[in-house]
Amino acid sequence: MKPIGITKSALSGMTGKLAGAITKNWLLGLRETNPAILDMFFERDEKPYRDLLPWSGEFAGKYVTGAYYIYCLTRDQDLYQYMIRFLDEFVTAQDEDGYLGVYSRECRLSGAFSQEPGENGKTWDAWAHYHAMFGLLLWYGETKKAEYMACVEKMAALFRKKFYNPQTGNARMVEIGCTEMNLAPYHGFALLYNQTGKKEYLDFALELERDIADPNAGNYLEHALAGREFYQCPKPRWESLHTIMGFAEMYRATGKEDYLRACKQIFDSILRTDVHNTGGFSTYEQALGNPYENGKIETCCVIAYNALAVEVYKLTGESRIIDFLERSHYNACLGIWSPTGRWSTYNTPMCGERVANFQQIVFQSRAGSPELNCCSVNAARAVGMISEWAFAQNDDGALVINSWERGKVVLENGAQIEVQGLYPSQNQVEATIGGHAGEVWLRIPEWSKRTRLFVDEEERAAVAGEYYRFSCQGSCRIRLEFDFSTRFEQGGGEYADKVSVLRGPLLFGCDTSLCRGHDITKLPPLSCAEIVKTPSLTDGDRTYIRLSDGITLCDFCHLGGTGSRYVTWLSCMQDT
Repeated sequence: MKPIGITKSALSGMTGKLAGAITKNWLLGLRETNPAILDMFFERDEKPYRDLLPWSGEFAGKYVTGAYYIYCLTRDQDLYQYMIRFLDEFVTAQDEDGYLGVYSRECRLSGAFSQEPGENGKTWDAWAHYHAMFGLLLWYGETKKAEYMACVEKMAALFRKKFYNPQTGNARMVEIGCTEMNLAPYHGFALLYNQTGKKEYLDFALELERDIADPNAGNYLEHALAGREFYQCPKPRWESLHTIMGFAEMYRATGKEDYLRACKQIFDSILRTDVHNTGGFSTYEQALGNPYENGKIETCCVIAYNALAVEVYKLTGESRIIDFLERSHYNACLGIWSPTGRWSTYNTPMCGERVANFQQIVFQSRAGSPELNCCSVNAARAVGMISEWAFAQNDDGALVINSWERGKVVLENGAQIEVQGLYPSQNQVEATIGGHAGEVWLRIPEWSKRTRLFVDEEERAAVAGEYYRFSCQGSCRIRLEFDFSTRFEQGGGEYADKVSVLRGPLLFGCDTSLCRGHDITKLPPLSCAEIVKTPSLTDGDRTYIRLSDGITLCDFCHLGGTGSRYVTWLSCMQDT
């Protein structure tokens, strides 16, 4: 599957509205409100050195990546022009040797802080370069501005001069430490090879691959091919997933099936063992093998795993991966953000509170960048990444529709799609397709066991968990009635006696404002029968299930928006 880009966008559903709010209230003006995001690059050799974090250099790269995905979704021209100005300034921070980091000259790509040039293993400098490379490659693909590709290739030349080079000491990247992070350029070099065809980039990626197998690194390929669970590998932190995405690019580069097998094994392992009921990955920033432990579910972890899921979908076309991505999008990803688009979270737990990242991880705040941290700069990608899977095209040119949210779009292949309805709050969708003569694939979610589908008013037989395929002769009309029957998913671990309540892709829970005087941590058992028979109510973008005892359930991404505590694991009487 290849994503089909949006060329004109008028998205009026909850994702489109949130993306607009994020653009207005977070992305635009960030250079001015947090000027250190670029100034730390320009002042890297000025004394006294800035008090930086090990990962400070990643902020700019993550920011331009998140902005790219939001732009792909909205096609907001103000955002485009702002980001071009930002990127044009960013590339001027690159030194002649290709360095685009934030540490002093004697510490470049060494893993050392400027204040401690001999102490390797403390900074994530190579990781920061990876994020810069990735973001610039995305914007190069959009703009074809030669300066962006030149900047990436200069970074690559610096890496090739410094590492695996007999003429300069034959240093290995594993030696700079923090290998979960600092080996991520493996993905960047594989991408660069696939975009340029220059063999030196593939050769460098293969050298890096040997370091990935080092005992001090994750050895992800061997572990995956042996069928082991991801949480059992030596380095099961979330950052490893950016390195692992390199396997997808290496499969594209070489055609070797082991790379694809490893990607699929790691994706499936995490889905089985470490994805929570929200669709969010990680517990305390890594895989533990227990999706029921209510540990921190970090924003960056969710994004990294979903990005891997997108790559596996592109290579396999399996609709079940979109079922996961959709659940994660409407719960974990949208739940990261305040509906205002002004702030996002570091941790969005199954049960707990929503706290702004610049409050919860305030230790990352610095002079000139009071709002910047690992998650605030990354969070926009969580929402915008739907542009990677909403619409796709297979190798035979079929138009693949995976998303049913309200709005109008024109796609880069000329197709025009208009969707009406209140999905995912309500189950009925009407859509028109124009400008496409050929096969169309419609995703029928696995949870929708009894879907009614009409194409040009003719009812068709749709199968849950599969794509429905039909031929469109230039234009057609579609009507879908998804099966929004309530689903109760049994918990485990500390929630073994509780259930999660879902309708369609939405997870429901309760917060202090909705429980009518009950202690939110000690809610009484709810009636399964009543939940099943009570229809969903929509108020703006919020979806409610109002029960007779005064307790109201609400969709996850709107729980706890006022700072109240919430729960998503509920006690239910099995009276159905």
